Amino acid sequence: MIFVVHVQSGKEHDIVSALREKDITACTPTHDLLERKKGEWHTVRRLIFPGYVFIMAEIITDELYYIVRNTNGVVRFLGRPPTPLPMAEEVRLRWILDTEYLTVSRGYIKDGRITITDGILTGREHCIVKYSKRRKRCTLCCDINGKRHYFDVSAELDKI
Repeated sequence: MIFVVHVQSGKEHDIVSALREKDITACTPTHDLLERKKGEWHTVRRLIFPGYVFIMAEIITDELYYIVRNTNGVVRFLGRPPTPLPMAEEVRLRWILDTEYLTVSRGYIKDGRITITDGILTGREHCIVKYSKRRKRCTLCCDINGKRHYFDVSAELDKI
């Protein structure tokens, strides 16, 4: 089961490291993002969900709750009492959480249809909400505890 913890922005990696030292399985997914600076494209690593850490546990015991809650930078668990993500949301997020970081995907656009040939989005074209050619980004959508979240991942798509 996956539990979501709201944390202070900028401290996500520190909190994940602190929780892993305490033998708690935690992650904060990142991705490579293409950004243009001074006319040149650069690849930078960014968080997909800034301000959130995902914890994998079967159940939140009192001991686990207080270990996580007392970690410096943790704001709160999502849900009262802490509730895991619904199974449908967990299945949709699992491919993101199981990957250490998402890489830049490559593909093409033919007759208005996007086809990804290389990268993490291969076979997940149905998840793409929109594509910005100028920014080289695909916008994806997912639900976390019933709230819709949009995030961008880089993709280099050629028009055929």
